Amino acid sequence: MQFSNAAGFVTGANRDLGPAHDDGRLAAARHAFSTPERVALSAAEEAALAAAAEAPLRHEGLELARWTLGVGPRVLLVHGWNSRGAHLLGFARPLVDAGFSVTLFDLPGHGDSTGHAASVVHAGRALRALMADIGSVHGVIGHSMGSAAALLAFAHGLPVKRSVHLAGPSSLTPMVKGIARAQGLVPSDAAAFTGWVENFIGTRIANVDLERLQHGLRHPGLIVHDTEDRIVPFAASQALHAAWPGSHLEPLTGLGHRRLLADTDVIARSVAFIADGAST
Repeated sequence: MQFSNAAGFVTGANRDLGPAHDDGRLAAARHAFSTPERVALSAAEEAALAAAAEAPLRHEGLELARWTLGVGPRVLLVHGWNSRGAHLLGFARPLVDAGFSVTLFDLPGHGDSTGHAASVVHAGRALRALMADIGSVHGVIGHSMGSAAALLAFAHGLPVKRSVHLAGPSSLTPMVKGIARAQGLVPSDAAAFTGWVENFIGTRIANVDLERLQHGLRHPGLIVHDTEDRIVPFAASQALHAAWPGSHLEPLTGLGHRRLLADTDVIARSVAFIADGAST
């Protein structure tokens, strides 16, 4: 197995997924980790973004679809697994009204972006490329895997003034173990799956855990999570909050993993938190 240097990641595009395994459960685990489902734009989302499209960002042989609305300090909205940038449109108009420009984009293998395979590490590299292309970013709002991608970007030295993390995982190890458990992998296949994941992402799983990323958490952060979330456990946000002195954790109930993206109170709190940093 080949790993990168101290920077942590192999720089190639989507890595070879390798041959299929005879065990269908192991193949299913690989698929669950690496192959997102594409979600089409709704008519309302297409209309909202019609005048905001920008030239795709070329990144690792891919083209990443992106849109920007408004004028002012830049805020990036980062979606989660099996989602797309437009699913965070509810945050865009309030941010624009508060004096920000807002960029949404589709992660590799998602939405209108090219590619077929992805992971949180691919997402983190894509976010870093977008931030580097923009130059100066005031804040980031990330949901689920998008939150984890932001943690990776911050750990690689990309600064923001504030960030909001909505129902996000904070370490990769429990995610990998969760997939292995969900697919019913026996210990030997779970070990094989772990090795495959590390080859696919180009680094050891431990390098994508919170203890290796928390040095990048140097700005104020807002963490929002439903205590009964069935997709990403609330414990992930508790761990992030414990490791991040400048963070504020807001537990929720009754919104689950995705409904919080449309909740007016969550949106208002997130926008207010981002805006508070504009005067500092």
